[in-house]
Amino acid sequence: MGILLILAFSGCAPKGYSTAQIGEVLIPYDGVVVSAKAVQMHDNGTGAILGGIIGAVLGHQVGGGSGRDVATVAGAITGAVVGDKLSHANAQELVIKLDNGRKIATVVAVDPQRPFWFRPGDRVRLYIRGERVVKIEPLFLREE
Repeated sequence: MGILLILAFSGCAPKGYSTAQIGEVLIPYDGVVVSAKAVQMHDNGTGAILGGIIGAVLGHQVGGGSGRDVATVAGAITGAVVGDKLSHANAQELVIKLDNGRKIATVVAVDPQRPFWFRPGDRVRLYIRGERVVKIEPLFLREE
């Protein structure tokens, strides 16, 4: 059976629900992690662009005349660098064999505030809507 590639950039831990999700149908599937690999997620440059704009606006608030121009440029450069760094995130690429025999691959973001890394052999429950994994949660308590 082939591997169905499903890309999901949602976190692993439940973060609550919005009112738009009331009545939404999610299909739960149980399975076991076959492989887990650390990967980096990158945006399409939006972080650097927004950081540069915000930095330029903030830099423009400083000083006057040519000093203001220098502060605007410095703010734009600093903001772009910071925005680019913030736009990269840790993630995991998982291959999971579902209890029904099907294998899937997905990518999940790792919350830097509460990092949790899946390992091969971990039992998990996935919630799938259409062809998108919307949540993965562990079915065990692991001693670290």
